[in-house]
Amino acid sequence: FDPLQAKVWEDTRDGANSPWANRWVTPPLPPDGRWEVQVTFDTPGTYVLRCLASDGGLGANEDRTITVTH
Repeated sequence: FDPLQAKVWEDTRDGANSPWANRWVTPPLPPDGRWEVQVTFDTPGTYVLRCLASDGGLGANEDRTITVTH
């Protein structure tokens, strides 16, 4: 991202009860081991989606650039 985003601390434990917790519980893992998401863009342009994954110990992220033309 440009400009770089500031890092923030977040309590990412499932059901965590701190003020910084996500307030959600991870849904059951689908049989094929993959969650799918859908996004909708109302305006043409270039968008960057940041994908985050964590098992509570290890984490990964990846950015995807999407170009919407119409």
